[in-house]
Amino acid sequence: MKNILIVILAAACGGAPVKPLPAYYTAANVDHPRFPRSRYVAGIGLSTLGAEDADQRAAVNVSAQISAQLQSETSSFQEYTSKTADTAERVRSTSSVRTSFDRADLIRVVERERQGETFYSYAVLDRAATDRELANAAGADLASFNAAAESAMKARADGDTGVFSTAASEAARIRPRLDASFIVRRAVAGRAAEEAAYVTLRNELLALLEQARARRVVGVVLRNNGNGHLADFTVNAVKHLGLRPDTAPCDKRDKKDLTDATMLEVDPEENCSEGSLGERCEVTVHLVAQACAGGTSGAGTVALVRGVHPSDRDKARKSAWDKVTQQAIEAAVRDALKSAIQIGE
Repeated sequence: MKNILIVILAAACGGAPVKPLPAYYTAANVDHPRFPRSRYVAGIGLSTLGAEDADQRAAVNVSAQISAQLQSETSSFQEYTSKTADTAERVRSTSSVRTSFDRADLIRVVERERQGETFYSYAVLDRAATDRELANAAGADLASFNAAAESAMKARADGDTGVFSTAASEAARIRPRLDASFIVRRAVAGRAAEEAAYVTLRNELLALLEQARARRVVGVVLRNNGNGHLADFTVNAVKHLGLRPDTAPCDKRDKKDLTDATMLEVDPEENCSEGSLGERCEVTVHLVAQACAGGTSGAGTVALVRGVHPSDRDKARKSAWDKVTQQAIEAAVRDALKSAIQIGE
């Protein structure tokens, strides 16, 4: 009886034996029997503060794994999408997008353990279910992109500059979000997302835009001479926008060239008179851009500037024109052309 009592007391003093943790909590690359890593992104959290803190740490671990994979998947996506383009460099420069995983709500804690004062949590993200969720979330953007891209390609074939510019701009607005979505889906699913049809259409549109830019020309037409530097300033401004200038109006171009041509009319307005302070000259420059194929137009203005001289009108005039600077002309040219041919802001 005495020996039995000693055993009971020893067990009471020593406490219950510590339950060992499953191997997937402590060993690298050991799968949970119900949540294999081929189907789930798994994360472990441990905390001495409580089970809830361990849950949060496990979820953060899952998100961190996906975030770490995004950079690799971005490069992989860029390499894949460049295969059907003219040059890898061009596609790489146009597919630089910002990606992040922001669907932590899809992560769930599936198991909890406690060892002494330490709490453990096991969180998982279902790869296939998350991929479906992300695909559904991007569905409206994908439909809009497809419609805009197909509309742009048809308009290009029909020579409809206005519709082409509008549709291409809409597709360009949506494209970075779709690129980012496919990259995140790759990181989550652990494989390429179902993106082939999108990439083919996207690259066809990029090639079409590249072709349109290469052929695009702006005919600079001065309605009156104004100042001798006005023509040079305008031509330089067109060049700085990456466009090719010439001096041909729309009605002097071949019909086959009208689709990619825009006419930029420059109309300086000059008013000189004698005022209370002597000779005074005021200058305003109006610019109007019109796509030669019709459909789009735009306008820009160099706001009124004034020059004054006590007695010499020529000097007053020069003083006013000196205030029409290259920078002012460039801003007005950009304003006129951004609506006519959808250049960037």
